[in-house]
Amino acid sequence: GAGNTWTFTGLADTGGTAPTNLPIEVDGGVCVLYPFIFVYGSNGFIANNNVDSAYGSQTIYDWNGPLANQVNVSSSKIVKGYPMRGGTNAPSGLFWATDSLIRVSFNSQATSNYWSYDIVSSQISIMSSNAIVEMDGLFFWMGVDRFYLYNGQVAVLPNDKNVNWLFDNINYTQRQKVWATKIPRYNEIWFFYPRGSATECTDAIIYNVKDKLWYDAGQAVGARRSCGYTTEILPTP
Repeated sequence: GAGNTWTFTGLADTGGTAPTNLPIEVDGGVCVLYPFIFVYGSNGFIANNNVDSAYGSQTIYDWNGPLANQVNVSSSKIVKGYPMRGGTNAPSGLFWATDSLIRVSFNSQATSNYWSYDIVSSQISIMSSNAIVEMDGLFFWMGVDRFYLYNGQVAVLPNDKNVNWLFDNINYTQRQKVWATKIPRYNEIWFFYPRGSATECTDAIIYNVKDKLWYDAGQAVGARRSCGYTTEILPTP
């Protein structure tokens, strides 16, 4: 705009044929299951909106169109959403609530009820919204007392090496600081966490997906990281 300034306004359902004029409010997050945008948050709330002309003329302000959808699929908060394999003609995704895993899929051949919501498991936990990693089509995450794997169904990721070392010493009051990333070159997934009374990440526990081995960083300097990103186009992260 004028003077190189930005003006931000709240997003609301103000377009389409039957606008509600209600704000689109979420406290969980946003993800894209192309070509749909999803928002999610408390009380199992998930809403989506199509913003691609291939599926009609919906815009970012139209959350009431024929392909739009709003549901409450859980009694707990949805904390993370990830796209998964399914293709652009059948977008699919996984959504983690604090106590369940939900699979969302789109049926382009349907005449109504385009979206299906399936509770994959209601017996899981998740340590934080950033404790999930997708690697080679599989999803790995840290729960509050064990690790999980999703490969079409939920399974416990075995760890008989250092799981008690982690859960006996993690600072649970700072659990949302826990985050995970991957180093594909070395087939490793790193879970960073605050140890003892630390309020920021001081240690990391590492899983090698090729060799199916666990080891840890022992509070090395390289493990004292609060955030990070793994590039997918360069040889080293």
